[in-house]
Amino acid sequence: MTRPRTLVVAALQCLFAPVLLAQANTQVMVAEKSMPLAAAFQENSYFYLSRIEIPAGSGNKIDQQEHDTVLITLGDGLTLSTRTLPVSMQLEDGEVRYLSRGSGVAVANAGSAAATLIAVELKQHWDPEIRLCSDVSKCTRPIRLGETVIGETISLFTNGFVTAYKHRLERGGTLSSSYFSSRGIDHLLFIALSDLVLSFQGTEVTLKRGQSYACEAASVDVDTLGSEASWVVIRVETPKKQAAGGAAVSW
Repeated sequence: MTRPRTLVVAALQCLFAPVLLAQANTQVMVAEKSMPLAAAFQENSYFYLSRIEIPAGSGNKIDQQEHDTVLITLGDGLTLSTRTLPVSMQLEDGEVRYLSRGSGVAVANAGSAAATLIAVELKQHWDPEIRLCSDVSKCTRPIRLGETVIGETISLFTNGFVTAYKHRLERGGTLSSSYFSSRGIDHLLFIALSDLVLSFQGTEVTLKRGQSYACEAASVDVDTLGSEASWVVIRVETPKKQAAGGAAVSW
């Protein structure tokens, strides 16, 4: 099955405005039958993002297109199955899962209401093994305002080239993050798990839950819009040597 794709040329600026992933001519598998769903995509040279609505009592097979994939859940009741899992795994609202290419992914909705799955394909692959966070307490660092803890950041996985974080910030909080790297260029993908405002070096962007934004900004400020906020950041670093034929592989 050939999927429609739109290539966005990378530049040293934010690559595309925030969009609420909506209608697209994407085919997905629902309850073992091929049929169109309200799914959409957002793409640049580093990420291919799909948003899949999964009705209660149905299931989807996720076509990874030979890419490593990050799954993010919006809603309750979803379960994950892969070739290596002996039994299905329950996915919580806001959960993030990294799956290597060829995992044979299927997601089912055992809940009573529709849920959403966001699938982010990583269009480049590096040989170093992805290291997953196996103990959340050791992967979590507090966000502080003076002596007061106002949130936390969880390092979800990394291999030195691809890294994912999950942030939570309490009501009224603001977080400033620097993504500068002397080794190359950082390509960032933000997925909002709640409503929030991002400011990329003077460019302000409002995201609703489930919206996403990609850019190459070196610094980012996040405002909670008066309520607790959470979001996921996937960071891909392009080494300077890659321009001369480095280790990254694209499909």
